[in-house]
Amino acid sequence: MEGSRTGRIVVLIIMDLIIVVAVLLTARVLVEFFGTLASQSWAEALVRLTDPIAGFGIGADVKTPYGGVFDLAATTVILALLLIEWVLSLVKSRL
Repeated sequence: MEGSRTGRIVVLIIMDLIIVVAVLLTARVLVEFFGTLASQSWAEALVRLTDPIAGFGIGADVKTPYGGVFDLAATTVILALLLIEWVLSLVKSRL
């Protein structure tokens, strides 16, 4: 019983970290979508912080009518993280 509880806690911590990363990447997509936001110093720091996570080079970015770009690589990573989150929720429910 104790091993199962420890396993659930470990899975829960991993799930929480995945959610934090997904939220940061979502903020990055929003900042880049609106070009005027991307020029702010806090937005540049956010983009630099998430570069290693979102820099998989998937496709070209799509220009938006708001002077920014839609980051396809970051969006793909967000979708993958949500899929991993779902799988981990299934694992956690069986522990």
